[in-house]
Amino acid sequence: MDDIYPPDVPEDDPERFLRCQETLHTAFASFVDRAVAAGWKADEVLTTIIELADNHALMLASSADLDAALAVLRKKLS
Repeated sequence: MDDIYPPDVPEDDPERFLRCQETLHTAFASFVDRAVAAGWKADEVLTTIIELADNHALMLASSADLDAALAVLRKKLS
């Protein structure tokens, strides 16, 4: 699996979300490719990842900060 590097900008940096996306993109694409190679259709894999991410976030949703982040993500997904 690809290495995931730690953040190289502070939490209040406006580029942090984009940096996170850039950092995770290669590992994410590789994960999707492996699932498709195993026989799953790409739309199944992506829909499942979205559902898993949503369920995991709900499990962690004990803080106000996470609730705010989820609102931003839901906006971006709609």
